[in-house]
Amino acid sequence: MEIERKLREIEAFLEAKTQKNLSKGELWIHLEELYQLCKELYEQASIDFLTGLYNRRFFEKELELCVERAKRERCVFSLILMDLDHFKSINDRFGHLAGDEVLKGVGKLIRESIRKVDIPARYGGEEFAILLPGTSFEGAFSAAWRLKKKLREYQFGTEEKPIRVTASIGVGTYRPLNGTSAQEFLSEIDALLYQAKEKGRDLIMPERESPTEDKALEGISFEERQALKGVWSYDDKHY
Repeated sequence: MEIERKLREIEAFLEAKTQKNLSKGELWIHLEELYQLCKELYEQASIDFLTGLYNRRFFEKELELCVERAKRERCVFSLILMDLDHFKSINDRFGHLAGDEVLKGVGKLIRESIRKVDIPARYGGEEFAILLPGTSFEGAFSAAWRLKKKLREYQFGTEEKPIRVTASIGVGTYRPLNGTSAQEFLSEIDALLYQAKEKGRDLIMPERESPTEDKALEGISFEERQALKGVWSYDDKHY
């Protein structure tokens, strides 16, 4: 493997350094190789090769750090969990290569829909997670709604064989005073995601919170408005 070869070269370099003095040019060459090696190892340990998003291992570590930071600084952060609807049928109908292209496209849409400080990950299979540091419930729900809308409108596949994709989403905000662990918080949002699946899919299932601002988002479904009863006040006749 390429990484093994580089490790052997660096090992040989360290052994040679004890035997003779090396020039600055030689030192810089080996430092650059060491940097590239560290970069490759980091990417293999933290990046999902298919989508280019972070992988589950990296996400779970970041979630733990977000919880620790929230407790220490008394701040909030939010989490979006998203699962593509009926993804197996895409693989069955169009093939696994087409399914992989859809996953790549979803990763690209996620990156284009969030801030640089947000942490998007492929959590597993066709499930994705996004950590939103310093983001309240209103901001997280707005981000989830924009992503769901963009995903629904996007055409994957080709003109001859278009593929349409929808997603079910759970979204919530971590509050440090609740004393919830990272795993407990993740389980809560995961439960919301599966509620969205059970209620018909292509839905956002939010936690219940009383926001400081009354913001209505045009275009959300009746089911989503029902889920938000007591959270935001909606007048159904306006939609």
